[in-house]
Amino acid sequence: MSARQIGPFILDKQIGVGGMGIVYSALYPKNNKTVAIKVLAPGLISDPKLLKRFEREIEILRRLDHPNIVKYYGGGIDGDQRWYAMEYIDGGSLLGVLKTRTRLSWEQTVHVGRQVSSALEHAHNAGIVHRDLKPANLFLSKKGRLKLGDFGIARDTEATALTAAGKTVGTYAYMAPEQIQAGFPITGKTDLYALGCLLYETVVGETPFQSDNPMDMLMQHLNDDPYNVCEKVPECPIWLDRLIERLLAKSPDDRPHDALAVHTELGEIRAKVTAGVGAAMADTVAGKPVSGKKSNEKDESPKKKKKKKKKKKANVPFHEQTWFLATCLTVLIGATAWLLRPPGEDAYHAAWQELMGVSESGQPEDVEYARREAAEKADEYLTTFPEGKYADEAGQISDAVHPLILETPLKRLAKRDAEIDSPFKAQCAQAVKLEDEEGLKYVINWSNPEEPVSDGTLAVNPLPAMQRWKTLITAGRAIKTPDDETRWLTILCENHHAHFRQMLIESPDAYQFLRERMETAEKFFASGKQMEAVKIWNYTASEFKGVQSHLFTWFYHYARNRSNEARYPIPTKEQVKEPPPAQAPAEDSSS
Repeated sequence: MSARQIGPFILDKQIGVGGMGIVYSALYPKNNKTVAIKVLAPGLISDPKLLKRFEREIEILRRLDHPNIVKYYGGGIDGDQRWYAMEYIDGGSLLGVLKTRTRLSWEQTVHVGRQVSSALEHAHNAGIVHRDLKPANLFLSKKGRLKLGDFGIARDTEATALTAAGKTVGTYAYMAPEQIQAGFPITGKTDLYALGCLLYETVVGETPFQSDNPMDMLMQHLNDDPYNVCEKVPECPIWLDRLIERLLAKSPDDRPHDALAVHTELGEIRAKVTAGVGAAMADTVAGKPVSGKKSNEKDESPKKKKKKKKKKKANVPFHEQTWFLATCLTVLIGATAWLLRPPGEDAYHAAWQELMGVSESGQPEDVEYARREAAEKADEYLTTFPEGKYADEAGQISDAVHPLILETPLKRLAKRDAEIDSPFKAQCAQAVKLEDEEGLKYVINWSNPEEPVSDGTLAVNPLPAMQRWKTLITAGRAIKTPDDETRWLTILCENHHAHFRQMLIESPDAYQFLRERMETAEKFFASGKQMEAVKIWNYTASEFKGVQSHLFTWFYHYARNRSNEARYPIPTKEQVKEPPPAQAPAEDSSS
């Protein structure tokens, strides 16, 4: 049996699987390099939401280049599968290490923390929040370097509910309070909370909060304090204990400023311990006398307040347990506050306004990424506040960006001649395919879709494609109860039409293109295909009426007269240099 190939890579064996994709090791024959290939699970490419999430993961990895982040090599499509290649990490994961060794020394924990915080600093500077930092997503090379991977979660709006499918207790163990409470912004400090959970687990051997019940664990994140690290591990320097405590602060404002500050502080811990300060502080916290210190000397260390141990729960029905009653009370209070003064509306609004305001002078990929992020914010807002005060604005942003996002999957469907359930979507895919076959190049302008991205020249006549797009626009608008995708596809058609219409109006070859199209109509008419000819004339008359140009005014008059079956000559190149008569006369039909 021959080896399976995807793109230029030869697949070897499956090395991982998740809710969205399967990961294989693979060989790149040109240099015998082993890579990892992530493939979108079969059948999911037809799901717009999952495909969007997979594409977004690719975009994020493409933007990142850091020694502690898994490197992206490229991607593509093979048959009905979307895939991308990334760096192959051959030493397992931090989760595997912890399963084998339970915990690491505080020195090793500091080393882990510095590598992870360095990766987070790079990601945050690129505007990316990981949102799912945990040992399973930290991969270890055989040389001992940690690599942060799996950026697929990002902001998965369908997994924010507490009972969402696919969320495991392992993930719950690292969730910041703001991820649990709807309406609170997710920032880089959300990753810092997860880093605090991870460092706690690495040095202590267990996560800060323990429970087999996901709801109970989430309530602990919101309301409880974990044991002090030094209480569990007396040899841990107090400085590391204090840092982890600040990382685990309930309020993001009480956590360190950013990942760089964490990285710097972790480096300073080693210097303090080397100077003998850390050990002394640890002894103080553990309640032991500090060797060589007089009893009347002032202790310069901050006194640590031990966290209270949680009482063992009684064996009572779940609806009588404290966690359940507390949950009900929290939900009741939260619902009341939400109804009286919905939290988060202004935060959502500010977030998408900032993202939509990304300068057009920046890199194109920056604008694209910002627009996609803005659409996600708008979608989340509409889901949470369907009647909110910014609902109209959120809907406009969603409708402006989603048609651009649909471009890539639609082109792939067209190239594969895949069977498409929706007739309208199938027609749109066919129009994209024909446009490409005719030599027309539509390049998305993420800043302004109607403004052409080109050098201002047209290599081929765009009028046949423009007429097809206009027909689809009419068909899409005629659908009485369109779903979101149909509405976005209709806007996509409008974008294509507006794009080439503007290019035609500005083209130095506009006369030649218009004349060619009118000659085609005359041939149709002469050969008995009057309906086809009239469609061309009607489109031309309706589309270019009012364009402030002698050229287009002349062809408007020509097309209007011909669609009314009046004889009228195709305007000459000399005629279109001057304005047409106020009432452009038709030829005498008797002549």
